[in-house]
Amino acid sequence: MRLLNMLGLICLLLSFTACQPRPLDEALKGELPLEEANSIITTYCQNCHIHRTFDPVDHITRVQHLYDRPPYNTTTACNTCHLVHKDTWGIRLRKTIWPAQVATQKGEK
Repeated sequence: MRLLNMLGLICLLLSFTACQPRPLDEALKGELPLEEANSIITTYCQNCHIHRTFDPVDHITRVQHLYDRPPYNTTTACNTCHLVHKDTWGIRLRKTIWPAQVATQKGEK
């Protein structure tokens, strides 16, 4: 009986932690202050071997001129161009909205 109660308590505690919002999810939804969100997104991106030496300080100002319209050429938020979504199994998939994609969507709403 005691073991069953302990297992029940552990399951209950784990269920509470599973429902907590994750900082990356909050950052991508724009629910955090800009600097904090950018920092969390940058840290997430730097865990990839391709982006581990990424320098976020000049990235936004360096790429803004590549885009031809707002919000992309005026943004200071990483999640304007860089998105992460979860697939059916909860695996995060990264996506970047490239300048060429924005240019071809000019007439679309």
